[in-house]
Amino acid sequence: MMAFSKGRRAVTMNRASRSDQLVVNKKRRGTGPATTLSLLKSFIENGNYAPGMALPTERALAEKLGVGRPAIRESIKALTILDVLESRRGDGTYLKSMEGLRAGWPAQVELSTRDFSMLDLLEVRKMFEPKAAKLAASRAVESHLRRIESQRIKVKEAKDWDAVAERDLLLHTAIIEAAGNPILSELNSALTRLLHRSRQITGARAQDRSQMLNAHDAIVDAILKGDGDQAEEAMLEHLHQVGLDLISDRKRSTAQRPPAKPKAGLLLDRSSRFPLSSRRGGYRRQK
Repeated sequence: MMAFSKGRRAVTMNRASRSDQLVVNKKRRGTGPATTLSLLKSFIENGNYAPGMALPTERALAEKLGVGRPAIRESIKALTILDVLESRRGDGTYLKSMEGLRAGWPAQVELSTRDFSMLDLLEVRKMFEPKAAKLAASRAVESHLRRIESQRIKVKEAKDWDAVAERDLLLHTAIIEAAGNPILSELNSALTRLLHRSRQITGARAQDRSQMLNAHDAIVDAILKGDGDQAEEAMLEHLHQVGLDLISDRKRSTAQRPPAKPKAGLLLDRSSRFPLSSRRGGYRRQK
């Protein structure tokens, strides 16, 4: 009888263990990418981590946060693309910078499997667009510079976000083609469909147009001046904001009014005070 009781107790305990496991598994299945990313962000912020410090393993993070390892892996990848984390092969994951979690981080995150593919695209863009901007600053000829400036103005004149997305793509394409590398241009062309989709997402979530226009000004002005390092840095900053817009849950309820139409005449720089003149085959600011 005692043996029977022990057997019943063992069966009951096993059922309880299976029940607990089912609860955990259910919780893991219901934790979406956005929730996991937010949990990982909070874990880093509340863990007194400093740049250069190692994070726990994927397995340990999954256990601490109550989510599956695939979800942790995707969130680490997202934060790596956003310049927060750094993955070192065979050595783990390290905190790269806290700035990516603070400057411009959305109040609430929205992230789906589709958005992860756009983050993959952003990772690729970060590999070649900043370098393309740097090359454009030194290689662009007069026709390239005129086209870049023309596309910048067209983005500002756009009356709706669909037009902004289309013209923004044309501006970035003009910069890449000004880099003078046909293979780079072919790569950009092959990514056109994804690039357009990415802009549709960020266009729906961007807080306003001014931030993007200011970024364009910084990039284009640096190219027109022939400052490759500044053009590269400005493009990197711009793409970082693109990443934050990709994970934001912001939704615009009203249309943005387009900025005032620029006056016809001389091409002007951002301050509208310094005319651009031709020098060494390209437009440069007069002294």
